[in-house]
Amino acid sequence: MESCSFQTSPNSVIHAHITRPAKEHSKPLLLFLHYWGGSSQTWHKLTDLDSSTSLSVLYPTIAIDLRGWGQSTGPTDKSGKVYSINEMASDVATLLAHLSEDHTKEDLLEHGFLLVGHSMGAKVALATIGLLNNNLQGLLKGLVLVGPAPPIALDLPPEMKAQQLLAYESEDSVRWTVNNVLAKPGNLSESDIELVAQDSLRGTTFAKVGWLSYGMQEDISQDVQKALASRPGLQACVIVGELDIVETRERTEKEVVHFLRQNGVEVPLTVVEGVQHLIPLEDPESIYKEISRYW
Repeated sequence: MESCSFQTSPNSVIHAHITRPAKEHSKPLLLFLHYWGGSSQTWHKLTDLDSSTSLSVLYPTIAIDLRGWGQSTGPTDKSGKVYSINEMASDVATLLAHLSEDHTKEDLLEHGFLLVGHSMGAKVALATIGLLNNNLQGLLKGLVLVGPAPPIALDLPPEMKAQQLLAYESEDSVRWTVNNVLAKPGNLSESDIELVAQDSLRGTTFAKVGWLSYGMQEDISQDVQKALASRPGLQACVIVGELDIVETRERTEKEVVHFLRQNGVEVPLTVVEGVQHLIPLEDPESIYKEISRYW
């Protein structure tokens, strides 16, 4: 696994983990975008070569730390919306442009790429479509949206927002959030929970607050509609946990699946039984199966 970083704006350096299959292949690059509180490591069960559900045997992969998370840096400007969905999507589009221009990495895009986003990362994936240059537009093969945050605005009640602001304040608060909100107890090992705690605590205050203060409230639906209109026939799949209370099956069907279908995207919905929101850690096999089935 290769670790590298990309300068995407004056104040943002995006860290990524890259893998390449050992054998010749004709598979698209899988670009993984994590949830609010996660990092590139959220996807390790799908990218590490020693994992039983690793996709890296067949697909090239790149898992990134969004600005302010993991090993990535980001702006410390309190006045602007520098952790908005469009700013994060701009990082992704810029990173892809860097890949396409780097002769040591351009092979990663030889067979196109998929945007694989989880929760907040899924909303970032949708916003990225319209920011791709013409060359990259033609290389985009599809979308895999896991427990996706919808493209419309979502404003939490004040008491819920206050609770979420404290969710990643300490290891105890992270563990409580994992066991009571994010995952079904028993689906995660102790090492899984430790990983989530490390990622959540490592995120910068700006990144944590940005999503709650304005990221989830952004309505990017019109921009996504325009982008999808220029990409007829784009393939997608949506995966949601049966027991998810963060992005429920009902809201996912109404605000993501129905939205995509209205805009010309044929998209199946897969409901993963016995799983809540942390699907990449709770049941990575479900994601493995869906990606393998369609691409």
